Amino acid sequence: MHSSRGELLHLVRGCCAAFAASALDALCALVTPDSEFEAPGLPDFMPWASAHHGRDGVRRFVAALDAHLIFHAFEPARFLVDEEAASAVVAGKAVCTSRAPRRRYDNQWVHLFEVAAGRVARF
Repeated sequence: MHSSRGELLHLVRGCCAAFAASALDALCALVTPDSEFEAPGLPDFMPWASAHHGRDGVRRFVAALDAHLIFHAFEPARFLVDEEAASAVVAGKAVCTSRAPRRRYDNQWVHLFEVAAGRVARF
């Protein structure tokens, strides 16, 4: 059974809100136990860039971000939902300062959320 558009939006907005609020327990409650979070990029430049598995992986991913970045804003702006694929694409902006070297920057981002059993299974 596919999730409805409203259910998908509620779940994905909840994930974004939990991340923005640094509510790690709430975020982990919204992902499957075997979730896969993949952060593309060069690990030498972005230490959080790799595959993160399960709820412990989500915690390590967020901890790596927190160790290297100070978030001033995390603003999801557009939500595109595909009910048949049980997924949503979210586009937004983050304003961050890197801890070393101290540089502030705006990051335009797009994330794909794939859902299974009412939870985020892949990000």
